Amino acid sequence: MSTIRFLDCEIALLLAEYGKEPVLAALARKLALSEVELETLLSQIEKGKPTERRAKSVPKTDPIETAVAEHPDKAEQLRKIGARFQNRLFLPELRDVKRFFEQHARNLGRPKSRQQALPKLLSLLAEIDAAELDTLSQSREGAEYSSLGVISDEILRRDK
Repeated sequence: MSTIRFLDCEIALLLAEYGKEPVLAALARKLALSEVELETLLSQIEKGKPTERRAKSVPKTDPIETAVAEHPDKAEQLRKIGARFQNRLFLPELRDVKRFFEQHARNLGRPKSRQQALPKLLSLLAEIDAAELDTLSQSREGAEYSSLGVISDEILRRDK
């Protein structure tokens, strides 16, 4: 139970047990306000806030489309690589993303997921020349070998 929900329940119990007037009088004493000042304060709070709390929905922007808008000359390659990234065909693990940044002498920071790393990855990809982007967008990395490497290949007998 969240703190706000718990507080609402506690107040509901106090109101049910003692009634509105004694609860407001006790609250006014604790806040060192007169009851009139407390009533004014409470009415201002009610007017200023909606009765129901809702999380503000911030429209999420697609990092791929943001990168495409910034680099229209590489739009096709960025979309292809972005789609392959989301389907885990390109850099399927977070460690692969980190390794890719190391290979390009860039700092990724500490993303907690591949999805958090996507905007930085797209920025890095936008700086790469078009020929290398074509190669990356058409490579079959991740499709032939699993992230477990040699052990899983041996179990699956891929090399035989």
